[in-house]
Amino acid sequence: MSTRLAQPLSPVARCETSVENVVERLRRLDGGTRVVPLWVAPAFLVIAVGLVPWIAWLFWSLPDEATAAHWRLAWGGFDVGLSVVLASTALLVFRRSPFAEVSAAVTGTMLVCDAWFDVLTSRGTTNVVIAAVLAVVAELPLAIFCFWIARSVERVIEDARPHLLAQGFRIEHRRLVPPDPGRATSGGRDTG
Repeated sequence: MSTRLAQPLSPVARCETSVENVVERLRRLDGGTRVVPLWVAPAFLVIAVGLVPWIAWLFWSLPDEATAAHWRLAWGGFDVGLSVVLASTALLVFRRSPFAEVSAAVTGTMLVCDAWFDVLTSRGTTNVVIAAVLAVVAELPLAIFCFWIARSVERVIEDARPHLLAQGFRIEHRRLVPPDPGRATSGGRDTG
């Protein structure tokens, strides 16, 4: 056993230890019964708050105009991605897949981003007006429709949840587990 006195922790080490303790406590509270781990919400909140000074610095430091390399590839690649998620959403909606929720949400988000950057990166009054009209008439309404699809699929899944629980389904290790074959259920109570 060492007789050396423990060295005080640096501020960074104390912060890491504190974060590790919080994450471990949240893991214990979670118990693997949640679809998304409990620690995700506070972690995302910390990241969102941490972005505030970064955003302020960007608004303060970036130039009003810049020349971008690979401009055609950036926009062409983005539109290829948009086309892929639109086609994926179409296929998943046609198949009545629960994955349509995620695909529709991604598609809607990409449409909003497309409208935003089309308007803000257009040069000249005519191009800005065209981009704004396309955003208002096509991109944003389609994005809203995609978010409606995502919400509708999510609502159906959420409505099914109490029925699944009543039949004995449960969540373990972030997976939906069917009832044990030997245990019959009635109204959410074990009968066996």
